[in-house]
Amino acid sequence: MRKFENIAYLPLRPKGSTFDRRIGPLDWVIFAILLLYAIIIIYPFYNALLISISPEKVYLNTPFLLYPKEITMDNYTTVFSSTQLWSGVRITLILLFLGTAYQLFFTVITGYALSRNKWIGKNLVMNMILVTMFFGGGLIPYYFLIKNLGLYDTLWVMIIPGAIDTYNMLLMRNYFASLPPDLEESAKIDGANDVQIFFKVYLPMSLPMLATIGLFFAVGNWNSWYNGMLFVETQSLKPLQLVLREMITTSASSVETLGQKATYSEGLTMASVFFSIVPMMCFYPFLQKFFVKGLVVGAIKG
Repeated sequence: MRKFENIAYLPLRPKGSTFDRRIGPLDWVIFAILLLYAIIIIYPFYNALLISISPEKVYLNTPFLLYPKEITMDNYTTVFSSTQLWSGVRITLILLFLGTAYQLFFTVITGYALSRNKWIGKNLVMNMILVTMFFGGGLIPYYFLIKNLGLYDTLWVMIIPGAIDTYNMLLMRNYFASLPPDLEESAKIDGANDVQIFFKVYLPMSLPMLATIGLFFAVGNWNSWYNGMLFVETQSLKPLQLVLREMITTSASSVETLGQKATYSEGLTMASVFFSIVPMMCFYPFLQKFFVKGLVVGAIKG
């Protein structure tokens, strides 16, 4: 036993060993590859920013800018003065807050119900929900369903059909199923019913997971445009991403639409796109840990 007495004083990285070399040639190669990959990802956003603040003559001479040779804010002035764009921002904010709360409520209660052990028809309901991940009724039946429900060309067509997201519901179900069943038994001994157990026991314990699912829904609602493209005709009801899509696809006439002569279509398009992605670019790095945590926690128990 005496040979182990001084083991705590042994160096963790013996001098001259392979562990003493912190950065080797392979590390530099990996660093260079990752740096090149980061530049490839970042440059399109950087180039879009430069185009949005550059005059037309500068863009025509050098479409791929490395630094701003001349700066103008005419494109952003035109974007900010567009009533059409601000109408899209208003609709998107409604979808962001109201739609996220609506989807979060139904997804959470469905995941909690399917995580309980004993009730008749549980497997049937679960299989019916899982089928929707692989098969759909088709676009034309979906269109007639929306028409018959009276949702066509209304704000609700972008909110009500997305009540439950199957993937997020499975994450919530797995999370609730991973919690100790003794919590429910103890609450029932104290006289709590099922509704009280959900709101007073399980829901407070699932706040990190609720934040994760809420972020999933918030990002999806911010980028929402597909249902608006299919079922919304009134211009004042179109979300921001759909308005930007129309501006990009009709970039040749976007300047005339906004009634400005000091801007050009490419610069106006880039200013609009950059305006729409800045909120997510600012918040996503701080919220990314919730996305990763939600994927890990939700996959603990299947």
